[in-house]
Order: sequence, then structure tokens, then C-alpha cells
Amino acid sequence: MDFNKKDFYGIVAKERKQVQITIDQDCNVPDTKPDVEKMIQTKGLVIMQETEMMVDRIRIKGEFHFSGLYGTIDARTYLESLDFVLPFEEFIHMDGAVPTDYVKVSYVIDDINTVLINSRKLSIRILLTLTLHVNEEIKEEGIIDVLGDGISALKKEVQVTDLIVNKKDIARMKEELVLPANKSNIYEILWSQVELENVQGKLKDHSIDIQGDMHVFILYLGEDEQLPVQYARWEIPLHTELECYECAPGMIGKIHISLGNHQLEIRPDVDGEERVISVDATLECDIKVYEDQVLSYVGDCYTMKKTLVPEFRDFSFESLIGKNQATMKMAKRFSIEQEPGKLLQVLSVKGSCNIDDVEVREQGLQVEGVLMADVLFLSSEDQNPVMSSSYMEPFSFFIEAKGLMKDDDYQLDVMLDQISATPTEGDEIEIKANVVFDFISFHKKAEQIMVNVGEQPLDYEELQKIPGIVGYIVKDGDTLWSIAKRYFTTVDDIRDQNEGVEEVKPGDKLLIVKEIGWN
Repeated sequence: MDFNKKDFYGIVAKERKQVQITIDQDCNVPDTKPDVEKMIQTKGLVIMQETEMMVDRIRIKGEFHFSGLYGTIDARTYLESLDFVLPFEEFIHMDGAVPTDYVKVSYVIDDINTVLINSRKLSIRILLTLTLHVNEEIKEEGIIDVLGDGISALKKEVQVTDLIVNKKDIARMKEELVLPANKSNIYEILWSQVELENVQGKLKDHSIDIQGDMHVFILYLGEDEQLPVQYARWEIPLHTELECYECAPGMIGKIHISLGNHQLEIRPDVDGEERVISVDATLECDIKVYEDQVLSYVGDCYTMKKTLVPEFRDFSFESLIGKNQATMKMAKRFSIEQEPGKLLQVLSVKGSCNIDDVEVREQGLQVEGVLMADVLFLSSEDQNPVMSSSYMEPFSFFIEAKGLMKDDDYQLDVMLDQISATPTEGDEIEIKANVVFDFISFHKKAEQIMVNVGEQPLDYEELQKIPGIVGYIVKDGDTLWSIAKRYFTTVDDIRDQNEGVEEVKPGDKLLIVKEIGWN
């Protein structure tokens, strides 16, 4: 007796954990920068450099890139910016983790807090929430055919969602932006904000098509002495492709695209005037591509010549429930914070979404969180012409996922896709935002896979107890296979003796004749 075997692969969610970490550092203002009088706005970017799976823990190493816009005592420029790199390394306990597992780490910046120790020194405290998804790859060698004369084999099929591609990649974007004609030449960029909007990744043959928009805002020191600080903004269409040899239309892609490192550089135009901004940005792509596959394997076997003893092992896998992308539209009016001076014009608005709780409910997920918005604006105050105000609004949103159960696995990415701020009448400001929930869910399953078959001599005493001919009434749970094996015959023989019956149901009557070839 011989076997044909095949490697079966499955991906199973092992653990999900959320932790908060704090990054603290005191930073000195560089000698080339003026004294800090007031911090106006801050921003940050997390660069994950290394993730290492260890026994029962995970090592995460990275950098927090901090930027701050501040007010100075210089009556002419009154604005300057600071940049610091804050390294961090964390060891996170995770029961059951082993080096062969792999982990996806996502982050949310909960808070950036700065304290002015003195005009030349800042205390920076960063609060991050890290979400870790640990998965393991299951591999089992199963029997797909049993070869030999007179062997009856029961074939089974199971649908498995296989992870075809699991990688991180980078798409690089380079653009040159020209200042509008009514803006003065650039002397120095004081502050910038680069945001992605409506960015989607679509699977094509051997590639991923990326499309969307990039919004660029700069606050700069110009050459106009009457109006030294000016601003400009652009909206740039994005279109690029990433090579992905395994990809094909019809597969299921979950592609999370976020803005990574980006640099803005002043360049001269054709006339030698400093009016061109070169944008060099990276799009960080977390790529997962799934495909539904039907695995065929031998679930049982027997023969009239020997007693076969199959050996089974559990094979764990996941099957796709569904993929959904939902958008929540928010609009909220806030009273403008009473600062010295009056809001004249909104320059830019940046925001984020902090998720407080995710609950699996019948047919979907209930998500609770907070929208954070930070508005940079022009003020009528002569001493502080540029100011910022922060706003927050809680939200609750239900994501539909038919068939989702409490023990099922899911992946949820929440992204702020659009945000705007508009002053209204009555000293109010209206914040509008679109929050995108990108969601995919899987059933966790397990099957018994036959990995080996032993042989033993027939038990003739037991065989003698089986009647040679019997009239049988089908019971609940019976199949032609189970009846044939129990009465030492074959499915084909039962069909021949019962007018070619294909399926049976409780109450059906069958004539069964025991196979006599074993004698």
C-alpha cells in the first residue's frame, strides 16, 4: 500500500494584544535656532525598524520623529520649528509566542506632550498605543490518495483561505510643486503637513495599482519683508504600481497604505528663483493577499484484505467570512477657544482616530473611539499671528459583518481619510471628517487530516458476526460510505444491489450483501 501526500498550509491567528508605551526625552534647542517662547503645534511619525519574535515575548525597536512649530520673541519672523528623533526599544510579553510566528504591529499616537523647561530646553513625552497581531503558520503533510488493490478511500474537501502574500513594501513618490504666482519666493520652510486621501490599492496581474491624492501644506518664510510668513497648499494625484508577482485579479487583497518618511526641499525654478518644492515621500504598504482554495484529502479508508488503522492529526486553518470597507461621516461644531485675537483664516487641519473599544456583536463589530483634530489658523493678534486649537469628539460606529461570531478572527484598520475645518457664524468652527474602517474576518476551523495508515490482520471472529445478507433501514447520520464499511462491502456494490442509489436518507431501505472476497 502506498500513499500520495501533500503539504497543507494554514494561517491561524494566535494572539492579539494592545499595549501603551511612553517615550520620554529632554531635548536641547539647537544653537542655530532662536529661543522658544510658546509651542504652537506638534506632530510625529513612528518608524518601526525591527520586530523580533522571541519565546513568550516580542522585541520592538523604532524611532519617533518629532516636529514642533513654536513662537519666538523675534518680531519679524515670530515662528520657527524643531525636529528631534527619539529612539525606543520595547520588550512586550506575549504568552505562547515563538520565533517562528510572525507579528503585525500598528500604532496610534495617543498624545504628544511638551513642557518648556526653559527657553533652550524641552521635555517631550510621547504616549503610543501599539496593537500586535500574532499569527502562526500551520503546516501538515496529509494523505490525498491511498494506492493499492481493493482499497476503498473516502475523499473529503475543505475550503481554506490561504495567505498567498504577506509582506511590507515601499512605494516612492517624487513630485515638484511650483508656488502660485501671487506668492513670494521661499527663503525657508517653517512648517509642513503632508496627508494622504482616498488612497486605494487594487490587485492586478503580478502588480498592485495604487491611486489616490496627496495634500501638501507649507508655512514658509518668504522674501517679502512686508509679509515675511506665508503659506501655500497643493493637491497632487497619486498613481504608481508595486510589483507583486503572486497577485492576480480575483484574489482578496487587504492593503494598508500609510505615509512614511517624507522630505520637502526648496529648489530654484528655470529662472533661478526659489519657487519650487521637491517632495520625496514613501508610501508604506502592508500587503496581505488571500485566496480561497479547496483542499482534497482522504478522510477514511478500508480494504477487505486487512484492517487499516489511520493516524490523524488536527489541522487548524481559517476560512474567509467577508471583507468590508465602511465610511463614517462626521460633522461637529465647536466653540472657538478664547485666545487673544480672532480667528481670521484656517491654514491647515490635521487629525487622528483613537480606538477605545471594539466589541464583536451579532453580524458585526461595534467600534468606540475618539476623533482628534488640531487646527492651525491665522489670528488677528499681532504678537501671535499663527495659533492652533485642538478639538475632540467621541464616536460610535457599527461595521456590518454577516456571519461573524465572537470567537472568529478579524483585522480592523481605522484611517482618517478626510478632515476639514471651517469657521462659521457665532464664534464656532465646524469640523468635518471621513473615517474609513477597513475590515476582514475569518472563521477559525479545524479538521482531522490523515497522515499515516497502519495495517493489521483481519479480525475473523468479528467478521463472522456480520450477516451475509441484510435488509437495512437507514438511520440518522448514515451515509453509503459508513454503511458499506460497517457491513464489509463497498459503496459500488450497494449501488449495484439497490438500483444505483446515489444518496440515502433516514427511513430508506437497502439490501446489503457482505463481500466474500476476504475468505
